[in-house]
Amino acid sequence: MVSTMLGVGGGVVMVPLFALFGVMRVKRAAGTSLAVISVVITIGLIAQLLHEPADIHWAAAGLLIVGAMAGTFIGKWLHKVLPEMLFRYAFCVVLIVIAARMLGVLPDTAPFIGETLLVSHPGHVIFLISVGVFAGIVASLFGLGGGVVAVPMLTLGFAYFHDAFTATRATSLVMILPTSVLGAILHWREGNVEKPLAAKITPVAAVAAIGGVLLAYVVPQDVLKTVFALLILAASLRLMRKRKSAMPGETLEISDATSGENVYTSPPADQIEGR
Repeated sequence: MVSTMLGVGGGVVMVPLFALFGVMRVKRAAGTSLAVISVVITIGLIAQLLHEPADIHWAAAGLLIVGAMAGTFIGKWLHKVLPEMLFRYAFCVVLIVIAARMLGVLPDTAPFIGETLLVSHPGHVIFLISVGVFAGIVASLFGLGGGVVAVPMLTLGFAYFHDAFTATRATSLVMILPTSVLGAILHWREGNVEKPLAAKITPVAAVAAIGGVLLAYVVPQDVLKTVFALLILAASLRLMRKRKSAMPGETLEISDATSGENVYTSPPADQIEGR
């Protein structure tokens, strides 16, 4: 329901809940979430097309998809060469500022790109592709749906998307679909999808997806923006609290809090995977 009502990937809700209650490892939770969300977004888009197809800005969605696909591979590369903690905290600051603005804590400013999107304008095209790239990087690095980036950036960039939140979330859904399907396929091949659990959740989530689309046109726009702002605040807190895990080929060291002496060193992560 949250995915289709707000135009975000359900991983921002599902993954931390799976991890919080100890259902599975975060990586496996992300794969399972993507498998469910791929179906959810598909059903949600069908419901959107049947209910209010005019709210989808196809040109904007196409440019966002181009950027997001590239951003996914850039994110994988950045994960190897950049300190994850530095990028994570910088992104959290961006999320908090965006949420504060949407909640009205910060003064409302004029859209910094323009009133309406013009595909013939090079600056507008570059902006949308850049937003897509950033969304893809965030999705790849942190397992969050690209809508967490795309929705607020569209509202900040263009007056049209700022005034028509239902159109913003509908356009974001189109961008999320191919990226979530690609992610689900990759996780499926790596065995990171809990198939029985996904099979149980998906039918309920698919029905809720239809409800989310309908609710988006019933709930007042200001309420939707407030819910979205609170959601990305929760996402930023989750990212700040996320602890670094050992990557393949690395060891994970645990030190005594008082003496600082190393009390445990794990084998490389690729050697203990699956044990």
